[in-house]
Amino acid sequence: VGWCWATLPDLEKAVAAARAPRISILARDGTEIASYGAKYGRPVSLKRLPDYVPQALIATEDRRFYSHFGVDARSVLRAAVVNAVKGRKAQGASTLTQQVAKNLFLSPQKTMRRKVQELLLAFWLERKLTKDQILTIYLNRVYFGAGTYGIEAAARKYYGVGAKDLNLYQAAVLAGLLKAPTTYNPLTHPKAADRRARLVLANMVKVGYVSARKALNAAETGAVAEKDRDGSVYYFADWVAAEAEAYLGSIGRDIVVETTLDPEKQAVLDKEIKAALSSAEAKEKNATQAAGVVMDLDGGVLAMTGGVDYKKSQFNRAVEARRQIGSAIKPFVYLTAFEHGMRADDVVRDKPLYLNGWSPKNDGGKYYGDITLRDALVKSVNTVAVATAIKTGVRDVRKTAVKFGVVGADCKADGAIALGVCQTRLIDAVGAYAALANGGFGVTPFGITRISGRDGEVLYERFDGGRSRLVNPRYVAELDSVLIDVIGRGTGKKANPTVLAKGKTGTTQNYRDAWFVGYTRDLAAGIWVGNDDETPMNKVAGGGLPAEIWGKVVHDVSLPAFSEDSYSE
Repeated sequence: VGWCWATLPDLEKAVAAARAPRISILARDGTEIASYGAKYGRPVSLKRLPDYVPQALIATEDRRFYSHFGVDARSVLRAAVVNAVKGRKAQGASTLTQQVAKNLFLSPQKTMRRKVQELLLAFWLERKLTKDQILTIYLNRVYFGAGTYGIEAAARKYYGVGAKDLNLYQAAVLAGLLKAPTTYNPLTHPKAADRRARLVLANMVKVGYVSARKALNAAETGAVAEKDRDGSVYYFADWVAAEAEAYLGSIGRDIVVETTLDPEKQAVLDKEIKAALSSAEAKEKNATQAAGVVMDLDGGVLAMTGGVDYKKSQFNRAVEARRQIGSAIKPFVYLTAFEHGMRADDVVRDKPLYLNGWSPKNDGGKYYGDITLRDALVKSVNTVAVATAIKTGVRDVRKTAVKFGVVGADCKADGAIALGVCQTRLIDAVGAYAALANGGFGVTPFGITRISGRDGEVLYERFDGGRSRLVNPRYVAELDSVLIDVIGRGTGKKANPTVLAKGKTGTTQNYRDAWFVGYTRDLAAGIWVGNDDETPMNKVAGGGLPAEIWGKVVHDVSLPAFSEDSYSE
């Protein structure tokens, strides 16, 4: 025993034990959208909590807390009998005081020395502190799951309220999840959390803390945890957290990351993608996944959805997936042609094309004969796009596409580039269209504006050192006039957001990918629809589901919400 006491850790150092740094990510309006790492709430005084908060804990974890001396002999005996009968450790006997000693001062190693030290520390705590002080320490330091430590952080994480505002049911849920924070997490396992909370309430009735009627009413009324209504925001948050680490090298302190995310636009994007992919049409056409990005014309990401359901799949299809872009690359083919002296109203001959054993085909096998470049892009005629790329020079087309970022440097310079066989990321495609929208200045997508330490020290701040011009604005203006027609009377008619907009559809071979990417005077946006395993969809083209989603999103984020005041005199 003397040796165990002599080898106890330094208590002061144990109290200040290191923890994982916390990353707090803020939307552009200053609201926190996500946090990573350990989250400690501000210390809460026992006197400021409703009585049922500590009572729920005591009734479940340590009913004789106020009468034992740090160790509960009756619980130890009971646990020994139960464990002997079952032949395994089926029941524990640690008191709240022992748990404070173990969690605050000792390592999790299960050794005889650590158990003796736990008992010695429990006696020491009982002698040095009052019961209320011990309980206060426990409530402020215990782990409640999901990266939260302490009752205040847990209350805000799970219910969006301070600990002093928890109701009886919520207190029961939090007391219950201490047994297994992951299993009884009310956000991810609401049914298991509810069952456990009902057991806690029953324990409170047995002890006499609440009446059976009050417990039953609390159980039936319940409380809806702040279940992620906008769970897709974590696609953006994960991306930003990775970017923050790249900017800082390594993160060894708590930081606050200020971002470009617009919560209202995020909610719109999330809603429309979920609605479209849960529709009967999507199911009938075997479309199981989608992603979307909304961006300002400088590259700041205003909204991002990387999939239909973040909880089922954290793979971010907006920034991690590389898919063929299809005809959404064609604007950059024609932009290059305009730079080489062609014009939108030039007439060309659409006819069968044969290139070293390859013959590109148009949708439906149709050839249009004499057709303007404008109408060729509006109708997304494949043969004219390939012929134009060859006439202009496929190397120059590739140079333009890579310069704008719509494809990567691994894209090959051949005739097929005009049909979008090269792979790209959705976020890069939207960035390229944002560059068209701003008149031809280069765009690098970003999500972080500033990173600060908790003390306010600025660790990183985005600085716009000037953008490079990629193309003469007169050629962008000519392309604009064509892309307006794509939405007005072409393949993108279903994308019409009832505001002036330009865009282009994209569909890959066998309907494996469907895109719509476009822009208004204020923003650029892109939608991708497909399947993760690249199985074909049932004739889902870029002018179908993606265009419909795009039109609804851009309409909702571009127009002010309806208000009767708008019509008042």
